[in-house]
Amino acid sequence: MDVFNVAFLLVLSFAGLIWAIKCMKEKLRLMVFFGVILMLAPVLILVGWISGLPLVSSVAFAASLFVRKESKNA
Repeated sequence: MDVFNVAFLLVLSFAGLIWAIKCMKEKLRLMVFFGVILMLAPVLILVGWISGLPLVSSVAFAASLFVRKESKNA
């Protein structure tokens, strides 16, 4: 993997981290889901653990469950 590909994957991972944190503050579950996927997939590709890519969606789903909206009735 050349330097351009590594730099591109690192930029994607950093953007996913920022996106996930920002959307956690705004309590947007779907965007947290996509942000965690965008953060973890490039990291697994860089490490070379391609067989772990199917687990990324499960981890992203679990992370999105931590985002709770406050109910207006309480």
